[in-house]
Amino acid sequence: MPDSFKHKFRQLPFYKKLALAGGLLMVLGSFLPWYQDIDKFKTGDMFLGITGPMYLAGLLVLVSGAACALISGVKLFSKSEPKLPLSEIQIYISASGLSILMLVLALSVYFHPKFGINLTEKNAGIGIIFSFIGTGLTILGAFAGLRKREVNFDIDGEIKPLIDIEDRISGGVYDNVLDESEAKKEEYSQKTIDL
Repeated sequence: MPDSFKHKFRQLPFYKKLALAGGLLMVLGSFLPWYQDIDKFKTGDMFLGITGPMYLAGLLVLVSGAACALISGVKLFSKSEPKLPLSEIQIYISASGLSILMLVLALSVYFHPKFGINLTEKNAGIGIIFSFIGTGLTILGAFAGLRKREVNFDIDGEIKPLIDIEDRISGGVYDNVLDESEAKKEEYSQKTIDL
């Protein structure tokens, strides 16, 4: 069945599969626990990527992952690719760069000694690990896409001849050549008459 979801997924280039998987992992990681603020008295909270004091970092990771997943998976839903000012690879690189920046920022705040003074043990949650893995997959997909450019036959094109012969004959290069040769013939005939 050529219209099935599985068949369309198999037809995707490898770099798009990597970017799609990475984007989905980043989105999923934003809704999973990133860190917990539980002290030695067993009080505190566990924060997801989009909750807590670092919710903006999680929100930006969520938006970056969604952008990568949507751009790479648009062919799966029989939609045409949107016309964007950036190329697909540039979107992958910029989104994963922003995601890496936000993840490192969130971890540097959480593991700082002044954050959660009464915390007995600081561990990164499963959500931040998923987000890091997803970001890594998206970066790998971007570099795989840079290394191998594939030909896309789905875009509309126009076939033009390399040389337009009609233009050259009617008013182009050959008219000047003929005019010069006729001028030389007249000059030669004038010289022969003068002799």
